[in-house]
Parts: sequence; structure tokens; C-alpha cells
Amino acid sequence: MSDPADTPKPDYDSPWKEAIGAYFQPFMQLFFADVHTLIAWHEPYEFLDAELQKITGDAALGQRRADRLVRVRSREGQELWLLIHIEVQGKAGARFSHRMFQYYYRIHEHYPKMELITLAVITNQRERTTHGVYIRERDGFGVRFCYRVHHLQQWADQLAVLKARVATNPFAVVALAQLAAHRRSSDPERKASKREIIWLLYDSGYGRDEILALLRFIDWMLRLPPALEQELRSELIALEEQKKMSYVMSIERMAEERGEARGEARILLRLLTLKFGAPSPEIQQRISEADADTLITWSERILTADSLEAVLH
Repeated sequence: MSDPADTPKPDYDSPWKEAIGAYFQPFMQLFFADVHTLIAWHEPYEFLDAELQKITGDAALGQRRADRLVRVRSREGQELWLLIHIEVQGKAGARFSHRMFQYYYRIHEHYPKMELITLAVITNQRERTTHGVYIRERDGFGVRFCYRVHHLQQWADQLAVLKARVATNPFAVVALAQLAAHRRSSDPERKASKREIIWLLYDSGYGRDEILALLRFIDWMLRLPPALEQELRSELIALEEQKKMSYVMSIERMAEERGEARGEARILLRLLTLKFGAPSPEIQQRISEADADTLITWSERILTADSLEAVLH
């Protein structure tokens, strides 16, 4: 049996944030179909994460890395803001709805005329009556705040339905990977779950670029001990030879690039802090989302730059 210490610690927040950015419309269609129908998808939409960080940056809730704020257009042409909060690793306890209310109030305080739709995804809990509403009332007076919430675990009883959705909705792959990651199972069972999801993806009919992107999310969410990871890689390479595909080696190269970028980002943040003081949350986010080549260029500029702006221009 493999040592649990050999299994890399999962990072769930980051893949959710990236997956929503890459597959925003399929995400809405799968989890919030009623809101999906309100949106004019032929119109461009814009993620306002820097604005969200600015509004909530002075509070603990502003540190949630998976949160997204999106500007969309309704079918009637009205501008709407969608606040999306993902509760991945922890439990949505008694304070969860209060935190959702805090989000809403802070954004409303800054933009009182903006119509804001608040959405929450809870990935690791069954539905509870306390989710979806924040109540602070006495004798019928006070505050009652309602928000939409989707419980990912509801799909645990409908796995066949979710698997069938893979062919038409790429976010179903992300959902399956997260469910498997949360499931209490042995490492060999996790390997079997990961292999099944990848098998489904290979049979889905997606193009090469789409498959590579989705394989990256699967690999990010479902980590295995090195020995089992290598076994799975060998099995996938054999399958790819049968199907005349070549994806696994590309995913390994992307994983190496991601690791290099994270290392470069840590070094750059340390150098910036030493020379200019601690960077703002907006700057930290910009650095975390940059690729390895860009990070190297910025690091080289530190030698002669006299301001943060000169480094990151």
C-alpha cells in the first residue's frame, strides 16, 4: 500500500477558478440552468476578479481564490453581475450564508445600481436547509437574503447521468474529477476513477486542444502517488496507441511548465517584496496567472527598475 505522504496535497481552488474561466457557459448550463437561460451568450462577458479583490480585499472573504465576478448581458440587454463562490475544501457551516451575505452587501455598497446575482457551489456536502438563505430577523423584521446554491454531491446519486453529459458539456469532466477527489477511497480506487474519467473523455469526440485542456484539470484535481501515476500513464499510452492519439506526454510537459511557473512566481514575489515592499493582492494575482517566460522577463527587469510598474509593464 502506498504511503499517504507520497500523494501530493490537492489544490482544488485553483483548478475551479481556471475551469470556470475556460468553460463559463458550460459551467452555468450544468449548475445554474435557470440563470444560464437569462444570459445573452452571443454577447461578450468579462471576468472582474481584480474588482472583486479590490472590494473584498480587506476582509477574510477576499482571500477566497476560487471566487469569480463576471459581467454579462441579459437577453433583454441589461447588464448583470454574477458573483460565483466555490466552497471546495471546507464545510459550509453556520457562517457560510453570512459570508455570502457579506459578499453581496460589499459589492452592493460599491455599486448600488448594479443587479447582482449571487451563486454558490458547495462541492463536499449534501444539501442543508441552512444553505441558500441568510436570515437575521426578529418578529418578522430584519434581513432575509436568498442566493442560489448548487450541491455537487447531488450528482453522486446520478453518476450515470453526469457521465452521459461529458459528451456535450465539458464541465461535467471537472465535476466528475472533483467528486472522485472527495470520495473516500484507496489509492488504487482513485486510480481506477481517474482512468474511467479519462476513458470517457477520449470517447467524447472533443478535439485535441479541448482534450488536452480537460486532461490538465483531471490531473490537477485527481493526484496519485508517483508509482500509481506512472502505472496509469503506461495504461493511457497503450490506449492512445490503439486509438492513434497522443495526449499523455503533452499533459506531462504542461505539468512541468506549471511547476516551473509556480517556482518562478515565488522567486519574483520574494524579490519584489525585498525591493518595493509587499505587492498588492491585484499584483499577486497577476503574477500567479503569468506564464514562466513572462515571470523570467519580469525578474530580469528588477535589476534596473525603480518601481513595480517598470517591472510589470
